[in-house]
Amino acid sequence: MLFNSIPYLILFAFTYLIYWNIPQKGRKPLLVISSLIFYAYFSFPFLFHFLLVILVNYGFSEWIFRKKDKGEAHNHLLFAIVVLNLINLGFFKYFYFVTGSLFSLTGYPAFKEIAGSWSIFLPLAISFYTFQIIAVQVDIHRGIIEKRMSAVDYFLFILFFPQLIAGPIMRSQDFLPQLDHPTIDSDRMKKGLFLIIGGLFKKVIIAENISPIISPIFMDPAKFDSFSIFFSVLAFAVQVYCDFSGYTDMARGSANLLGYEIPENFQGPFFSQSFRELWSRWHITLSSWLRDYIYIPLGGSKGSIFRSNLNSFITMCLGGLWHGANWAFVFWGAYLGALIWIERSLYLGRGKKKFLPDTLPFVGIIRTIVVFVIFCFSGVFFRAAARGDESMNVAYEIFKGVLTFRNTGETLSRVDELPTFIALGLMFNWFQYSNFVYEKLKPYQNILLPFLAVVILLLLGIFGDGGQDFIYFQF
Repeated sequence: MLFNSIPYLILFAFTYLIYWNIPQKGRKPLLVISSLIFYAYFSFPFLFHFLLVILVNYGFSEWIFRKKDKGEAHNHLLFAIVVLNLINLGFFKYFYFVTGSLFSLTGYPAFKEIAGSWSIFLPLAISFYTFQIIAVQVDIHRGIIEKRMSAVDYFLFILFFPQLIAGPIMRSQDFLPQLDHPTIDSDRMKKGLFLIIGGLFKKVIIAENISPIISPIFMDPAKFDSFSIFFSVLAFAVQVYCDFSGYTDMARGSANLLGYEIPENFQGPFFSQSFRELWSRWHITLSSWLRDYIYIPLGGSKGSIFRSNLNSFITMCLGGLWHGANWAFVFWGAYLGALIWIERSLYLGRGKKKFLPDTLPFVGIIRTIVVFVIFCFSGVFFRAAARGDESMNVAYEIFKGVLTFRNTGETLSRVDELPTFIALGLMFNWFQYSNFVYEKLKPYQNILLPFLAVVILLLLGIFGDGGQDFIYFQF
């Protein structure tokens, strides 16, 4: 059930109308039911698997609380439930990756036969809900969650349908305190509607128009010229941003209309002047999860500079693997981890030294462009992963095509449209980076809201209703 679809509009409208016309004690059960319908629309059989996962985790949460109340050790329970969640994730998401890698390394045919004898489908949102569930267990262990949650609260925290499929990955301290006190006023309602309209524009008008233009590049990069490949690489980064941040905006807008705030996932990442700054602005909830539950347990920044950099590199590689069961995703994480390692080691960006002195004219703009372009090239691995076993060959051909500056080959059809879509994506980055536009236009929101609603409806009619899945649904 896509946010930009009629079924979601119907589900949300019915939920919204009932929600605000019943007592508070009935609202949470209603949201749980709506969330179950939302998930069942994608896959009814996997709904039962999902409910079983939540039920088992709830049982372990209660068990850990009882141990804590008695002053007994509970580390073994935490370890057990984290391992169970990782086994669940690993079986569905990485079975073919592991067996395929073992076959490639050993050549032993049994690994290929085992993989061929199974038909495993990936449950929707398993990566996101696994991380969110693990965070709950760890937060209970650490004492961040001090009080027991009712079963309804626990299920709603995991199932809450506006953020269920692709995040943002909510933390207990972000959402649980709001559960009994949803609040709505005209400002929050208008903000929610603006977020939904902006998210629709980013998803349907920008991301879904970039996708068909650049797809030929990732099917056969060797036949295109360097100019076409370069702009396709930049455009893909903008596509991912508009697709994913568009989803987040619509999720946040839906939550606002139900009286809740959920975290922002993007804050103008393409205006960052260092890679560390970029990762504090891009997919924020995943970055903070990786920091708190992988990087810090590995040792974080304690110890030597080398050890700190290694911890960061391992964390980024694991973050890449989390995105998908393909070596291209691992290389994507390694590429980004290497950039942060280099930046830390050489004190680039905002460290003790800078690769460009502040006295130079337009130095901030130059830093921003350099970080943006280098980050965009990480997307080569991300997008090439869709080619499966051919992913690394595709990535190699794209890098080769750009770095050889070749004029021969075909020019991509409609390549001249890409700069416009890139500029639109950067414009929305600026809206997130600075509140200037929102604050200036806020006095006119009663006029702007209906006007923009009509405009987005007209644009949806021109460009289609957005039938493509969100990119992060595959994770």
